[in-house]
Amino acid sequence: MESGNNGDDVNVEKFDIKLKSKPKDGVILQLHHTIRGSNGESRRIRFSVGAFEDTHEKLACADNVGNIFVFDFADLKFWKLKNQDPCSAMLFDPYKLDALAVANAKNFSINFVDIESGDVQFALTGHSAPVKHVAFSNNKINNLLTASPVEAILWELRNYTKYFTLNTYTGAQIQQILFTPGGDYLVACFQNDTVQVWRHETMKSVKQIIPRELKHLKNIAFTMNGRAMAIAGLAPILILFSMDTWKAIKSLDLLKYKISGVQQIAFIPQMFDGGANKILAILSGDCVLHFLDLDTLKIIHSINPESSGIRRFSVSPTGKYFFCILQLGEVNIYKTSHVMDLAHSSIEEPIKKDLPCSSVTHKCVTNKQSATKVEVEEKMRLCMDSARLRRILMQYGEYPDKFRSIIWRSLLVTPKNKKAYTALIDRGIHPAYKDIEKQFTIHSSVTLKNLKRLLSCLAHWCPLFAVMKFLPSFVFPFVKVLQKDPLLLFECVATVLINNCQLWFEYAPFPPISILAMIENILAEHDQHLLDHFCGHGVTSQTYALKILETAFSEVLTCSEWLILWDHILSNEPAFILMAVVSYNIVHRNALQRLDSHEQLENFFHMQNPIDKKAFLKKTYVLLNETPEEIHPRTFFTSFTSLEKGSSYQQFTGYPKATICLKLAKTQRKKAQEKCTLKEVTTKTQQQEINKRCHVKNKSDSEAEDSTDNEQEEYNNFIASVEGFKKKLSNKQENFGGHLKNEIKDELIESIMYPVTTHFLTNKGKNSKLCKKNCKISSRLHSQKHATEKCNTLDKEVEEFIESCSNSDESVQ
Repeated sequence: MESGNNGDDVNVEKFDIKLKSKPKDGVILQLHHTIRGSNGESRRIRFSVGAFEDTHEKLACADNVGNIFVFDFADLKFWKLKNQDPCSAMLFDPYKLDALAVANAKNFSINFVDIESGDVQFALTGHSAPVKHVAFSNNKINNLLTASPVEAILWELRNYTKYFTLNTYTGAQIQQILFTPGGDYLVACFQNDTVQVWRHETMKSVKQIIPRELKHLKNIAFTMNGRAMAIAGLAPILILFSMDTWKAIKSLDLLKYKISGVQQIAFIPQMFDGGANKILAILSGDCVLHFLDLDTLKIIHSINPESSGIRRFSVSPTGKYFFCILQLGEVNIYKTSHVMDLAHSSIEEPIKKDLPCSSVTHKCVTNKQSATKVEVEEKMRLCMDSARLRRILMQYGEYPDKFRSIIWRSLLVTPKNKKAYTALIDRGIHPAYKDIEKQFTIHSSVTLKNLKRLLSCLAHWCPLFAVMKFLPSFVFPFVKVLQKDPLLLFECVATVLINNCQLWFEYAPFPPISILAMIENILAEHDQHLLDHFCGHGVTSQTYALKILETAFSEVLTCSEWLILWDHILSNEPAFILMAVVSYNIVHRNALQRLDSHEQLENFFHMQNPIDKKAFLKKTYVLLNETPEEIHPRTFFTSFTSLEKGSSYQQFTGYPKATICLKLAKTQRKKAQEKCTLKEVTTKTQQQEINKRCHVKNKSDSEAEDSTDNEQEEYNNFIASVEGFKKKLSNKQENFGGHLKNEIKDELIESIMYPVTTHFLTNKGKNSKLCKKNCKISSRLHSQKHATEKCNTLDKEVEEFIESCSNSDESVQ
């Protein structure tokens, strides 16, 4: 990259960068800063320090002049900040978005710079020498540690004050000081070859380590879990300490690796190492970077750039990237996975070359490889406890695609009940899902078959799942991900329905009122303005929450985003999914507030909208941790419950036991399939009502000869009453009170539209009561002459009611 001048930039302009996709040497980007003078000559300025920020995949690098460049690997952009003085150290603030702590080499202050604008937000002063080390505490958000060779200061960032200062004396200057990964201890190595440990809470010394065989101590490093510490110096010795016992674990002679001394060391986090990092990066005295496998005690790879030796290096907190600052001032940025692939390929090449052509030898090699695979799977099973998996998830943000199904199985503790699953399969395709291909367009016959099988098993397991119309949309993304293992697919979905879908079916087949109320309360707590915007446009939680839940986020997220979200949902408590719904709305606040109609807002939740997945997940965790307990879903949810191991699965009991709900759902489903006019539906309902009432009366009435006449008389009276009511509503343009109108409408609709819920009277006077009720309605209509609202016709009232019922049914389904 080139810079045409050294003047201060008024506006921050961003430029595109292009990363190498498959670099041969692992370098995805190389940086050099060249400026052109007034005479046209080019001069290269050396880079001196840099720092990674993993949350949004950013890197900041500063040169000797004071220019700071920021590189965004997510958006593939870079930009230059306003000119600062030369800096001696820098670090991203993990608790403040877009904040960079920069140590000024001239006045020894710590400036907090906004990486978007380059403005200095505030500065900390108090050092008497250039700051070489900057660290943030992991257990105290507002604690900052800065250190120069002669002093170390602990800062309280809440009020910008220092509350502890460590001064040194000549001959015992600070070589390095940092927090342990857990933040419980403060560890420093000094020029007099001692290591001092303080407890962070009290700043009292708890341990002093003086390695006798290690001289000229330079550097210390911790594994991510904080249980092991490596110490190295200019002597060819590497010592590994256990932080649990404060004793040396190993002492390695580096001369056998042709390393005469060590300038810098750092652990490289890897997938599935559970924080017990096994790869140690060692910058030797001859400026070569070596990668040492602490399990095999072998150098698996070395980096020795042809153009220049390496002066220093830095690894990102998650181990995804690392960079090397060369002695000529250039910066090589590496992607760790590419370097590890090179390391593995270099190990395998000699083996492949030595393979003879005989089939016997080839067979032996194959057996050896399969044995190695078994060992790897055994190690993976040992590492598959939920605590380790969560640490991996928080470190990398997602689980690897290759092992996702195994990890989900471990998180959900699926029992692998083959006999119980086979019993469900043997019952065949459930009638409710026999023709599901008519409802959904699924091009893959294999996917359709797996979807039918899963839904049928769920329906056989619990009858409720045969009538919940949203269920196919909910389980479909799981089918796409886990369809290669049908048993795992069923048990994962069943476990999700038991735990993450608690209280969803409390009012089945109607919407889950309790769940929607929780979501609305959480949104009101954290973003009242957005909730007011929804209310102002008549948008309820059935639109901005229920639609997302019923599709398990698959309608609003891309495939990769969906997988990452469900990695986090399955790794956390059941309430996490509700927090994710609220977080999705809050993250899209700006886009939602620009929509000014109910239709636009409703369409928004039926499409995939661009989203910053890291900000989305970060906000979800904030809501999970900062929501008051009185409205937190965990108050109402039970803890995680796995499927029981055995010959049958436990019953699903999270729904109403009354069969009327299921009958009602089936009745509504049948009505939706029938193409009837309003008049036919009304007449049919009236006939069913009268026939049922007459049937009850016939049983109790001893005069069988009058039953037919009574039935006909009741029918005629009822029809006459309804027709009279319709005629009065359509012809007589009278206004009457809204309260009476609503009362009359409710009574009429109840008698016509809900024959199933009418309270039948078994005594002989039930028909007379019905007539009295109709007469009472007619008399009220005649007596009111001074009301304020204009009445509508009966057909319009009933049509609107049926439409509202059908809409509510669709929302439930």
